[in-house]
Amino acid sequence: MKKILMLLMMISLAVVTVACGNDDEEPADENNTEEPATETPESDDEAEGEPEAQEEAADSAAATGQQGVSDDELVEEDQAVATINGEEILGSSYNQIYPLVKSTLEQAGQEVEDTEAIKQQTLNELITQELIRQDAKEEGLTVEQEEIDNELATYEEQFGEEYATVLESSGYTEETFKEQIENDLLSEKYMESVLGIEVTDDEIKEYYQSAAEQSEEDLPPLEDVEDQIKQTLTSQKQQEKQEEIQAKIDELRENAEIEELI
Repeated sequence: MKKILMLLMMISLAVVTVACGNDDEEPADENNTEEPATETPESDDEAEGEPEAQEEAADSAAATGQQGVSDDELVEEDQAVATINGEEILGSSYNQIYPLVKSTLEQAGQEVEDTEAIKQQTLNELITQELIRQDAKEEGLTVEQEEIDNELATYEEQFGEEYATVLESSGYTEETFKEQIENDLLSEKYMESVLGIEVTDDEIKEYYQSAAEQSEEDLPPLEDVEDQIKQTLTSQKQQEKQEEIQAKIDELRENAEIEELI
């Protein structure tokens, strides 16, 4: 279940970590493999350096988020929470992301009593994700159905009979999970093509070998933690390009028609 929870933690937070984070946040050291950047808007040091520890941190954060959200903090599934260039963001998307935002803030040691602030953070995340999705399509970037199916098959194979239960407990249906996979894959292509943030296979292998040398215990096989390592390295590169990413997000916002409805 940890791998799918790691993916859910990435969704919307992966690309906008820098854009929606603390302006005073210091960039991560690109040579630091002991405390790599994680997918929290405010902190880069919450997880340990080893992939297994990162999985456990994401597992804990996601579980905390799902359990610690009241009905009053969520909205009607079919309610529009914002429009971006005429495209509506529905409550169903808001309700999926809100627990993740709240839990990552909590894991980073931030106060979560101010639900209005969490609401605004969630809207910012969703708006930025939609702006990136729209700009990616303007750039001619697409995700093929085969890519979505292949990604989905990975999770179906991993969880077997528990697959439907895992989706339901994470607040997703089969259809909405496919949509999130498509958005995530599109965001990855956008980061590579437009923002120049790309992680190579050699970099992943080098990180894994370094972590294996530093660990006192055997790590899981590379193929089992490859996605987590890629996301850690992606997050580090986001930090390195913090100003460039922020400038791009600001540009997209300035040129967009955005209306927040809650």
